[in-house]
Amino acid sequence: MNTLAPLMNRSEAERVLGACGVSALVLSDPVNIYHATGFWPQMVTMGQSGAAFAVVPAAIGEPVVLITSQFIHYLHDVDDVPREDPVRILLYTAPDGLEGAAPPIFLGEALGGRPDPMDAVSRTSTLSVLSRRPAYPTAATALKAAADPFAGNIAVDTLNAAAALGLDGQLRPAEPLLRQIRMIKSPAEIALMRRAASNNADAAKEAILSMRAGKTYEDLRLAFFEGTGRRGGIPLFMSTDSMAMRRRDGILHEGRSFQIDAVSSYAGYHGDFGRTVFVGEPDPIIIRMVEAATCANEAISRALRPGLRYSDVRHIGHEAVKQAGYDVATACGTHSVGLYHTDEAFQAGSLNFAKDDHVIRKDMVVSVDCPVLHLDASGNVHLEDLWLITEDGCEPLNERGEAFFQI
Repeated sequence: MNTLAPLMNRSEAERVLGACGVSALVLSDPVNIYHATGFWPQMVTMGQSGAAFAVVPAAIGEPVVLITSQFIHYLHDVDDVPREDPVRILLYTAPDGLEGAAPPIFLGEALGGRPDPMDAVSRTSTLSVLSRRPAYPTAATALKAAADPFAGNIAVDTLNAAAALGLDGQLRPAEPLLRQIRMIKSPAEIALMRRAASNNADAAKEAILSMRAGKTYEDLRLAFFEGTGRRGGIPLFMSTDSMAMRRRDGILHEGRSFQIDAVSSYAGYHGDFGRTVFVGEPDPIIIRMVEAATCANEAISRALRPGLRYSDVRHIGHEAVKQAGYDVATACGTHSVGLYHTDEAFQAGSLNFAKDDHVIRKDMVVSVDCPVLHLDASGNVHLEDLWLITEDGCEPLNERGEAFFQI
């Protein structure tokens, strides 16, 4: 069993919330609950909105509160958390016609069966939590008790959270604040991002090298999905070539070159990896495109550090390509990656995507996206890696290797 602990960078949360005058976040989205507590709320993911909540105080010295069902706590082996640990658990039991909380529910032993020693561990853990804080009758009553000290200065991530608190009128949305917090990774998040980036790139490489002329783009996608699953991840997508090529006959033709963009997650955190694939001998114009993308990528990797803006990264890549004499357009885009493929604050705190020109800071994880923005009948080109921003530079989170694969 794993001890609960926030994945969230609480220092960054304290800074962001303090600057906005917010004393606590009240969260009900499953990704946000996981980020705040380390607990994956399975019932919420299954569609039972409002079955779990988290309350994140702005003050780093105050524990995060997890609110979940007593039976789910017991059944899914949520660990007991001592008082001094960073997550406090509040349990609730359905009242079933009673005025207060119902008695705790546990699985009974089968007639003539044998006791399960692990069940006893989970039952003891649940009873220990209840001995410190008796169960509440509903999730909403538990949430109100946890959020009451922060009343009037909270931000909520969903209407479910607002409804459970009985809030009406104008609400403070938590999502823009969460997006700011998620950009600066905690040590626990960095460890998960290393695994996610490495697994994602390795699964993509393995899938590519298993292909040959005559196979299909769908074969490649399925091979990536299978390789991701074997590594304990969840595939999101593998973008390949152009829609025209995929729909024409969907076959990897000798002499064709094409881009791949592979994304998957591990323990909720995402990898993002792009490369060019040559099927046989590439056309010289494609080789030149790959060289230009590599030139941009290398220049950026040498310069990437805290203090740059996203626009600086783009300028560095474009200038390197120009100085090297390549008349090739490369995007040289940057985006933060984490619990989402694009995990960054939007311009002016917008709830809908609006790209901002962020300052790059230590402990960010960013993608440097270098697709070539040209159309040619022989193929297309992409180059993308994930980078951890360090004190005075950066380090790749996936093995970079070559800018292309030849099959």
